[in-house]
Amino acid sequence: MAAKSKLSLTQRAITSPTGLSRTKQLPFEAKETTTATLAVSDLPENIEAATEETIFPPNKLYITMKLPKEVAILHIYQNGADEYSVWGGNTVTTLGQTQPNKPPYLSLGKLVQQGELPENIQDDMSYFSHVNLEIRKWLKLLLRKFGEQLCLVIADHTDFEIPWEMLELSPYESPNEYLGALITTVRWRQVIRGDDYVVLEFQADECCGKAVAYVLDTELKGVGPELEILEQLQAVVYRSSQHNIKEFQKYLQQNDDVCGFVYISCHGAFNNNLREIALGSESDQQQQLKLIALRKSQLHLVKNSQGIVFLNACHSGREQAHSSIPHSYRMGFIELFLAKGARGVIGTLGAVGDSHAAKFARELIEESLRFPNLSVASLLRKLRLKVVKNLPDEPTTPDLLPFIYTFMYVYYGNPMTVLRLTPPEAQRNV
Repeated sequence: MAAKSKLSLTQRAITSPTGLSRTKQLPFEAKETTTATLAVSDLPENIEAATEETIFPPNKLYITMKLPKEVAILHIYQNGADEYSVWGGNTVTTLGQTQPNKPPYLSLGKLVQQGELPENIQDDMSYFSHVNLEIRKWLKLLLRKFGEQLCLVIADHTDFEIPWEMLELSPYESPNEYLGALITTVRWRQVIRGDDYVVLEFQADECCGKAVAYVLDTELKGVGPELEILEQLQAVVYRSSQHNIKEFQKYLQQNDDVCGFVYISCHGAFNNNLREIALGSESDQQQQLKLIALRKSQLHLVKNSQGIVFLNACHSGREQAHSSIPHSYRMGFIELFLAKGARGVIGTLGAVGDSHAAKFARELIEESLRFPNLSVASLLRKLRLKVVKNLPDEPTTPDLLPFIYTFMYVYYGNPMTVLRLTPPEAQRNV
């Protein structure tokens, strides 16, 4: 789980955490029907194993140094205002730092908001994938070695919003081999919690307990599927037609420690001004949770339960810098809930259609019930692979919209965390 480190920065630089040995299979190793299409083979003999010292660049991202061999880290660094470089780490083989490049204009949040056609987004991502030869070769080498056991941590330190999960591994030879559909991926970033940083560790972990939700049923279309599955879970559900969102916020401040899943389904407002970033209604400020105001709330339920938070709202996974803090530390709802104690957070990279958002949430919960041994990150990979397989040979705009929307969902947290949503008998709707 993402745990708070008790070591100083200097200590973390020279020591490795103890007690991280595994005695059971990683959840993302679990056998199921979504297997990678690339054949498994051994690494070439001239590939040397990497040491821990070479895996981690000088500016660490607070990821445990004791990595399982199946885990790789893709670091993306910003060079000044308009360049980036990529560097990959793994105990078997590393990806040398790439030459600085100009950032591509591939932000899903910006492109969808501007009305760009999904087929153009897909084409541009394919071109971007084609020229990133070193990254593709490194990922395919790891995939051949580890197969579906491979897990990739995407540590993007930039504000270019590149949708790495949509990177194609073989864009010309074998279209539709998307990174996020073939490899279990998680994202990670620097998070300050209290007086220290949160360290991402890889440990068998599960989130259990009751579910609580807020659903903006007065404005969102097609919320039926998600409400139905939440009712089956006997979740505590706050509907905007019956409750003010501030009542839901008050619930999150209770000293409760048995809530394994917090679900928020509403609109999301993203802005260059941090004070305007919010969750809730599009027009009614009384039905909004502002990012800045929520930071001041003591979310005891999130802190004590350390569950999974699913922000099913537009732009909920995007981040923004503040003029008074270092540019590298950006703020948003992902950072907020991780800082407040969440074990993992699911958010979106842009605006998602209402009906698809509700359908996606239902499918994710259903998959977690159907495959209780799969991690949250593996469930997301499974849903991405499903939407890729459903693409026709010549997809139209309606075909590609679910594809774009599905790849907007990203997860920050331990890739081994399993979500167990068995409904307790004592729960009932508010």
